Order: sequence, then structure tokens, then C-alpha cells
Amino acid sequence: MRYTIDKRPSYAVLELELAEGEEIETKPGAMMTQSAGIENETSIGGDDGVMGMAKRAMSDERGLIENTYYATADDAEVTLVPDHPGDITAINVSERGPIRSQSGSLLAWEPLVERSTELNNTSNLFSSGELTVLGISGQGMAFVSSYGSMYEVDVEPGEPLTVDEDHLVAWSEGLSMSRQRDGSIKSTMLGGEGYVTEFSGEGHVWLQTRNPLTLMAGGTAHEDDDDAGGPSVDDFI
Repeated sequence: MRYTIDKRPSYAVLELELAEGEEIETKPGAMMTQSAGIENETSIGGDDGVMGMAKRAMSDERGLIENTYYATADDAEVTLVPDHPGDITAINVSERGPIRSQSGSLLAWEPLVERSTELNNTSNLFSSGELTVLGISGQGMAFVSSYGSMYEVDVEPGEPLTVDEDHLVAWSEGLSMSRQRDGSIKSTMLGGEGYVTEFSGEGHVWLQTRNPLTLMAGGTAHEDDDDAGGPSVDDFI
């Protein structure tokens, strides 16, 4: 597989060239174009079927459905785009080791990349109360998207990094995390205090320069609060 990322950082496009027999798996709705040498299939709950669907039911993904694009000829091409303006970054999971990712940011991955929903992780909620954390491990490339530009930071021992967590995209699994409310940060969706996470140890953090919750702050977030559906933060704390 060969890839290029074009039109970054504002409107990034992931261009993939596959040899015959190669595959790429994606979140729903990611495909923009495909060549005649590309075919696809859709699965519910991934390789785990209904059980996989249940495990991901708490995720903010349309992640009950996954698409696989596979090449029936050499030099077949497929282009993928995120569902928001911003950047795309390639992460070599084989070299980086296991990472954690904000669930909505994972755009595409090679077949040997393994994913799990970290439902029991106390750090799995963001200020929106709707995002969860994915564990990403295995072998191969994963492609994550950001709202705004991607900003990467190395965390060194003795030099902790504190982050407004709605700007988090991904981080190294081995980093220690400490989460707390911060009155200086307001949650766009809930109007209350936001959260910050302090990372310590040694690893890498991927951040987005814009807060995706502002996309949903057009005046409807606080209307008809009594009738609002879906889970809230209180449901999980």
C-alpha cells in the first residue's frame, strides 16, 4: 500500500494506492472516490459481528458499520476524507506501539490493526459526554483525522503536559493520565466546567487545533433541555 495526504491541513484528502489483494478498512462515509479496480463490502460490528456491535454501542462512531475496500488489480486507488474540515495523519502502529484514540478521529486502518473500545477506562469521557476512547494496537498503519491542524507533542519524563481534552486526538498507551475539572474551560455542549488531562511519563500526544464541539454550538445545544435525548455525562460518572 502506498499513500499520500493532500490538501492539508484544512481539507485533507487521503489517497491510497493498493496492490491486488490489499485491503483498507474505513469508518462509514469516508470514501470520496474509487477506481475501477476497487471493490468494497460492508460489515456490522466488524469481525466480531453482533458482539463487536454491542461492545461499540457506547461509542460516538457510526461505528456499528465498517467498510472494507479491496483491490482486484494492481495500482487500484481509493480516496478517503473525514466528515469535518481538518487534517489527516498517518500513524505506524507497528512502530509506535499501542495507542489510544478519541473514537471519532479514526478514519481508516489496515486489516492487522486491532481496535477495542475502552469502556472501563475512567478517562474515556470527554467534556461532551459523548466521545469514548479506542485502543489501537497490532500491525500496520492507522489514519486519524483532526478538526483543524494536527499538532504533535512529545512528552518527556519530568515534563508533564496538560491538555484541554476536547483537543485530544490520540496518545501513547504507556503515558500516565490524570483527569480533573477546570473552571477556566467551559464545555461548549453542557455549559459547565470542562476537563483537562495531565499526561506524564514518556510518549507522544496528537492534538487538534480546533474544538469540534463548536461545530454543534449553533444555538441548539441548550434548547429544549428537558426533551433532549441521548446519554449525558451524569449517566457515566
